[in-house]
Amino acid sequence: MKKRIKSYSCFLSFAIKTTGILLLLVFTANCSKKEPEFTVKGPPSITKDIKVNIEMIKDHRITIVTAYYKGKSYEIDNQDVLRYKIYLSYQDKYFNSIETDNLHYKLKGKPINEITIVKKGNTVIATYIGNKEISNGAGIVLIPENIFFGQAVEKQKFITFYKK
Repeated sequence: MKKRIKSYSCFLSFAIKTTGILLLLVFTANCSKKEPEFTVKGPPSITKDIKVNIEMIKDHRITIVTAYYKGKSYEIDNQDVLRYKIYLSYQDKYFNSIETDNLHYKLKGKPINEITIVKKGNTVIATYIGNKEISNGAGIVLIPENIFFGQAVEKQKFITFYKK
């Protein structure tokens, strides 16, 4: 009887360890297929006043989320996105947007989806790297409100904090 209990105990221990290893492999495989998160880089003296909202087209619907707000990054669900429209604002006075297809779905895990902010004199420049293999890295200038909103653009998409 003791021999049978010991065998069962060994089998149970082996089954638990094997299950744990299999679960670890599954989670690791799923993590490597995740879309890269959006990151904002730049001097904290500038990025503390930056807001980044992202409009995503996926699953035949449009969702807008906040990826960066007043110096803090927020995790967003950007899995299976077809297209991004990125709304950038600085001090709620300077604005611009970037539109791009999600061309990097096959390059998951690479260091992309980076927004770098620099200030040159009174000019704030944002550079979005969506795919290092094809992005030229050219930055866009954030434009003063009175000029930028002369177009038909919704200011709320730039300055609102969108919760998940």
